[in-house]
Amino acid sequence: MLVFSRRRGEAVVVGDGIEIVVLSSGPEGVRIGVRAPISVPVHRKEIYEQICEENRHAAGALGPVPAATSGATPAVAAVGAKPKRRSRR
Repeated sequence: MLVFSRRRGEAVVVGDGIEIVVLSSGPEGVRIGVRAPISVPVHRKEIYEQICEENRHAAGALGPVPAATSGATPAVAAVGAKPKRRSRR
């Protein structure tokens, strides 16, 4: 684990385009802000773990995927994937 010391207004950059900024600190904890591209999901850890658990349950509820009879590979969406937006043209 890499440990940082940061003051209010200072930031840490993770990867390309993800910035973690210290907003304030006090006796009740540290408030941080996260700037990330819209394509990068950002969750508190307990929420992320809940999403993963729900995805595992949903994947188990699907049962086995039937084999394709025509020799073509069936298209299977990833569990938890967001649907693609359609153009309004």
